[in-house]
Amino acid sequence: EKIDFDVETRSGNEQLVAVLFTDIVGFTSISESLKAEEVVELLSEYQTRMVAPIFKNFGTVDKFIGDAVMATFGTPRSRGNDAQNAFECARQMQTAMRQWSKERSEKSLPEIQHRVGIHIGHCIVGNIGSDERIEFSVIGDSVNVASRICSACKELEANVLISDEVKLRLSEKIDTDIVENFEIRGREEGITLHKVTI
Repeated sequence: EKIDFDVETRSGNEQLVAVLFTDIVGFTSISESLKAEEVVELLSEYQTRMVAPIFKNFGTVDKFIGDAVMATFGTPRSRGNDAQNAFECARQMQTAMRQWSKERSEKSLPEIQHRVGIHIGHCIVGNIGSDERIEFSVIGDSVNVASRICSACKELEANVLISDEVKLRLSEKIDTDIVENFEIRGREEGITLHKVTI
């Protein structure tokens, strides 16, 4: 409403978007030991804690996919340095996770960890769907790459992974461990990733 965005019209624009994915480490094994209502409560609390940093950094919650959160920065309109906003969001997410771990530890509950992957690239942004259901969404190769970067955290033993494209656009200098020629499923050429300790 604030930016006068038409939510009814089916449309699509190509634009540069930073895409951030998170997922909970070992969620399947965690959920096996919980009752259904406890799983829902855990996910709801996780999502609540992740949404706050997204909104604070001008992001959009694109969707929740099980234990994963997908957020975009630069949609429906760019808010300046979208890569930096996404990275700052990841930083605040890590702070929120540490606070949550502390609270859970005080209640003798197991610690919850998550992974974060960020990529920036051109996507199709718009209202997609049918007459029965229309959804504002972001689609394209960059979304798939961001999702796979998040998944790569497990293989590379990283909490936060960003693509080289994100690092090049940051307005701050950060120290990273560089992973060159990392193979992403569906891509012929490897990409450069950066392991970040936040």
